[in-house]
Amino acid sequence: MQPQPIESKSGSYIRDQEKQRLLDFSQFLSKTRTLKIGNGLGHLSESIRPMTQELTILDIQTYPKTINSNRVQIYSGYPIPYPDKTFDTTIIVFTLHHIPKNRQYFKEILRVTKRRVIIFEETYDNVFQKIHLFMRDWWVNRDAGQSTNLYWNSYFSRKEIRELIKRTGLKEVFTFTKPHKSYFKELFVLDIN
Repeated sequence: MQPQPIESKSGSYIRDQEKQRLLDFSQFLSKTRTLKIGNGLGHLSESIRPMTQELTILDIQTYPKTINSNRVQIYSGYPIPYPDKTFDTTIIVFTLHHIPKNRQYFKEILRVTKRRVIIFEETYDNVFQKIHLFMRDWWVNRDAGQSTNLYWNSYFSRKEIRELIKRTGLKEVFTFTKPHKSYFKELFVLDIN
């Protein structure tokens, strides 16, 4: 039996956070075709797997500590390599801020989704919160052995993410905002009209 890699403090933090995130939105999951964009270390994806008939996981890479590398479809990052309305539900958790042109990418998410989009994202109200969020995100990802490719302009303020949702005409089924450190963690469960 091969020894398992030692999990960093940030790696265990991410795992525990992903378990909590699933509790926050599991009641809104589709039981049929689900797309998970961004896999990270894979804990959330593997927790979702038994809750849906078919789970597709997209990411631009896997990491040495990824627990489900063999189940991740690696792609270029844009466009999403599926026809229109392929998935009943698309889930994107703490991933939008890792996508350089995430506003354009959001249209791709809507293109491949039939019914529901679940977004969990970290947001801010002012530049000081954004700086803290950016630096903390860099540190946690680095310590967990994940990509530290971050894009300053890809982080959403609370106002910006709401404007994006409003412009797309999505119906808010459920939302919540939870203060975290100096910034916020926000969940959006959105139905496509």
